[in-house]
Amino acid sequence: MNAEMRLKLGVDSTVIGRSIEDLLTVGSRIFFQTHFYPLIKMQKSVREIFLSFKGPDDSIPVLLNVEATQTEGGIEMHCGGMIISNRNRFEKELMEAKRTAEQTLAENAELTAVKNALLDHQKELEFQLRKLKSLKEQQQEIFKIIAHDLQEPLRKTVFTGNFLLADSQKIESGVAEKLRKIMSYSAQMREMLLTLQRYEELENKNLSYDPIQLDAVVQQAIRELNSSDQSIAITYPSRCPIFYADQRLLGHLFIELIRNSISNRDPEKGNLKIDISMIETQKNLFMESSDKYQYEKFVKITYTDNGEGFLTDSSLVFQILQKSAQFNKVSIGMAFCKRIVEKHMGTIMAKSVKGSGVGYTIFFPANRPSDLL
Repeated sequence: MNAEMRLKLGVDSTVIGRSIEDLLTVGSRIFFQTHFYPLIKMQKSVREIFLSFKGPDDSIPVLLNVEATQTEGGIEMHCGGMIISNRNRFEKELMEAKRTAEQTLAENAELTAVKNALLDHQKELEFQLRKLKSLKEQQQEIFKIIAHDLQEPLRKTVFTGNFLLADSQKIESGVAEKLRKIMSYSAQMREMLLTLQRYEELENKNLSYDPIQLDAVVQQAIRELNSSDQSIAITYPSRCPIFYADQRLLGHLFIELIRNSISNRDPEKGNLKIDISMIETQKNLFMESSDKYQYEKFVKITYTDNGEGFLTDSSLVFQILQKSAQFNKVSIGMAFCKRIVEKHMGTIMAKSVKGSGVGYTIFFPANRPSDLL
């Protein structure tokens, strides 16, 4: 054993004369006994045999070439080898690179499958979007016919009725009364069509946020209703915190609420009483998302009346077609109210007891949407 090998193995010259097996690791010792030595005896030479020697700190991998020669004293084995620790590292790196490449290839296959599935979903989405666009265009055409084209014959009906009633002395009293009812029904229908038109236009309307004073909005709504009925008493606070909303739409909201109270007043109670109040409060901005919280300043508007009330699911109040044991009618007004509130990122809820009137609780964000982001 030359000095270089003794240096690498951390042994001195006293090792000379010992069996080579004493210098091998356990695994290489077994390989030496079962494969290496029998192979030398049969072939007299071997090339590139791998053995691990015990080093001072760790095992040392060595690649050996061996030649066996016959001498007078017996068989001599001449070994030449080189340390291949770097080669082992390179092989490990190559194996790792191979595993990485195989994993990447598998992931690419998965990505390709996902991409193809996504493309299929995009095609389906495109089909559904086209279908939705077509349905929306048809809906807009229907709204246009209902809200615009039907108003003209109603306007002419009201005009003709007023013309006939102008000379009421030539009309029998019973006929005149029926004409007034026809005109009243036509006016109600025309107002319903106008509300339907506003309901449809609200979809694409950009809101104009103004500082709102509740008393001014309620007063304007009362003036626009143009009701001279002295049996209607509406109370509201004269001074309230200012919040931001579309003033015109908020006016429509209270017009529809008051109009709904008038149409559902209780004849046995005489006067119709409506009470409107407002306070500031804190409310979670994420009303539809679970486990998400961001409390912002809201205003809470409470609207109550002493009308007939209802005994049915409160959600039906805000549907256009109110079909239940108590309701069986088409009502645009309250559906319009709900759309106005939701357009402002607010909520509206109804609660009532039959014979005890109805109450609406409305929440509006106090600030502009840009201030909430």
